[in-house]
Amino acid sequence: MSRICENCGKTKLVANVVQRDNQGVHSRTSTPKKVNLQSVTVTDENGRPCKMKLCTRCIKKMKSASN
Repeated sequence: MSRICENCGKTKLVANVVQRDNQGVHSRTSTPKKVNLQSVTVTDENGRPCKMKLCTRCIKKMKSASN
């Protein structure tokens, strides 16, 4: 099961965890951040409902475009 948005193609991100001490930055460790995907039923061009995996940003865009 892939974790990719079917609309925009957004995938996982890589972030840095920064450990600090009294002298400043001690070390950096990279950690993966997963995309917030939701299964949503969307109508296609023909008016039929179909299920898609969308990130929350795309869901928000679609809601504002339909209003």
